[in-house]
Amino acid sequence: MSDPEKPKRLQSVRRSAFWWTVSRFAVLMFSKLWFRIRCEGADKLPEHGAVLLVANHASYLDPGMVGITATRWVGFLAQAGLASLAPCRWWLAQVGVTLIDRNAPSKAAMRLLSDCLKAGEVVAIFPEGTRSHDGSVEVFKGGVEFLVRRTKTTVVPIGIDGSFRAFPRGAWFPRPRKIVVRYGEPWTAEQVLAVGGVEALRRRVAELARCPLAAAKTPTGQVAAPGGVLGEVLSENREIVPAPAAHPASSGVQESSPERADVAIERTGKGSAIDTADPSSASAGGGA
Repeated sequence: MSDPEKPKRLQSVRRSAFWWTVSRFAVLMFSKLWFRIRCEGADKLPEHGAVLLVANHASYLDPGMVGITATRWVGFLAQAGLASLAPCRWWLAQVGVTLIDRNAPSKAAMRLLSDCLKAGEVVAIFPEGTRSHDGSVEVFKGGVEFLVRRTKTTVVPIGIDGSFRAFPRGAWFPRPRKIVVRYGEPWTAEQVLAVGGVEALRRRVAELARCPLAAAKTPTGQVAAPGGVLGEVLSENREIVPAPAAHPASSGVQESSPERADVAIERTGKGSAIDTADPSSASAGGGA
């Protein structure tokens, strides 16, 4: 009898370079015409070695926007429900998307991503876990810390600006709205794993996306106060590494536009520590 939590061989290793190139070109041309897409800082993506791309998630368009702007092939996770139709399932397999069952243990999904990173590939995740309801950047779930702690890989933050306006929840067809994809400077594993590192990474993603931060909520649904219990709970084996003084993990992110000056930035330190204490509760985000 097979172990349900045993990770299966990655589907992404069987990707087709031909269909990936054709699909990327087609999506890029459509995006240039319909979304007037612009990319900033793609040269910050390291040319070699494993890289974890961390982006905000406000629309079904987000994986495609990352895929066509990255200078390397990018692996994604997708819910198996997106491949209900045979042609769609075939195409996703050709471009290297790894399908996961919504009801499958998330521990296996995390290990799949970990295997990709250990093989020196680029993987993109949306750690909010699902699309934003209002365009703000929700609290990151535990997938980022779990993957970085397990693989010690470099992290590149990405902000996708405009995808929520172009194709929000409930829309039937993308609207012709401008989309800008911004790549930030790479973060080392030590910077991400420092106290408050994941929250600082979320602030950086929000800054790049020109989006406000959503307030963290307690299990009762109330907004958590800064420095609350969620920010103080750490796993016993947590590695404490001070972040560089000039890095956002040790200095707050400055808002770049006055209209967002009133946005309350939730500084909960390590808000996802409860999730990452057990990898089975970690979520990489699959674009629900």
